[in-house]
Amino acid sequence: MAAQLILLVANAVLINLGFLISFLIRYGSFPENIFLPYRKSFVFLTLINITALFFFRVYKSRFKSSWDLFKRVFLGLFFGTLLSIAFVYVFRTRWSAFPTGIFVLSSLINLLLIFKVNQYILKAKKKIIRKVIVIGEDDIDDIVGRKALVKRLGIDEIRQLAKHTDIDEVVICERTHNEKDLNLLIYLIQKFQIDVVFNPSIYVELLSGRINGESSFGFLSTFVGKKRDVEEFLMRSLDIVGGILILLISAPVTILISLLIKFSSPGTVFYKQQRVGKDGKVFTLYKFRTMVKDAEKEIGPVLASRDDLRVTKFGKILREARLDELPQLFNVLRGDMSLVGPRPERPHFVKQHKALHELRLAVKPGLTGLAQIRSFYDLKPRHKIKYDYLYIQKRSLSLNVYVLLRTIPVMFSKRGM
Repeated sequence: MAAQLILLVANAVLINLGFLISFLIRYGSFPENIFLPYRKSFVFLTLINITALFFFRVYKSRFKSSWDLFKRVFLGLFFGTLLSIAFVYVFRTRWSAFPTGIFVLSSLINLLLIFKVNQYILKAKKKIIRKVIVIGEDDIDDIVGRKALVKRLGIDEIRQLAKHTDIDEVVICERTHNEKDLNLLIYLIQKFQIDVVFNPSIYVELLSGRINGESSFGFLSTFVGKKRDVEEFLMRSLDIVGGILILLISAPVTILISLLIKFSSPGTVFYKQQRVGKDGKVFTLYKFRTMVKDAEKEIGPVLASRDDLRVTKFGKILREARLDELPQLFNVLRGDMSLVGPRPERPHFVKQHKALHELRLAVKPGLTGLAQIRSFYDLKPRHKIKYDYLYIQKRSLSLNVYVLLRTIPVMFSKRGM
């Protein structure tokens, strides 16, 4: 309770500090005729913004991450600013017009000030921490990380989870043959919005296992990887905005690559191929052609390798720089793919490898992913699948931004896929 009171007082001060800084930035001083509306209304403006922050639970006792805190501060200040503008508009005849530009500036300044100060205080009080329940005894440091309170349960104690409503994540490190336990997990995911993560060490085993004739992941693939509507909207917005920006920036390079492909080897500039997307939907994927014409006419579908003889000299350069993937931005804009996700596989290989079924198809395939920023081009499917499943279960807007930023140095270092 003491921490919440400190935050509330600090935020009230910071809200007004943000307004004062905004006046200095906009006018260089505090002109009496312009500053007067703020002097008369600052108490009400402070109460409006504090109420909005309170409504979005900025003062709750614990946050599972700094991102969780940032989202709540952003939403609180956004709606607080809208209400403040409406408030001063209603009383404009009494207090005279309040400069709208000040609201815009102060909301940005307050977002930075309040988030950083709250983050510092909450971290000092150890209030930014995830509560995780681990089922099993495996090492889960890579999955959970350090900023988490971990409680372990045995597989036979899984029903105790229903009593732990204040948890953020469940990590499954043990295989269960009990369909009722899996159904209980689904119930918890739906009711309490709990993230369920499977330890990569049991992915392949789970995929090959059966429960009453059904695949173990059949029950969970609908829920694992699916996020709330707001976050799904933000991730799709990132795909659209990011895709358009990359297309515009890369336009000169795209034209140059097209000309070089056309004049360096016979065949088309673009290569079209059938790939499997979300929920098993087949779509046409576009790439720059990097292989000789009719490369698979005689041998059929074969996984590409680092020293594939079918790859042209210029195609090898494109593959090393990952520039052959640029046309897939059109797939992203069409909604077939996302900027980040598991790489889309061909129908032939999806049928051939059980590890590519079900859970991996629960999300859209991506232009880049965890496997691509941490591994090598010819990584075997059973190894790629571990990175893909980890991404699907940890999937979020912040993780997508992280993967995109990490992809840039990977392209220049000639690692990954």
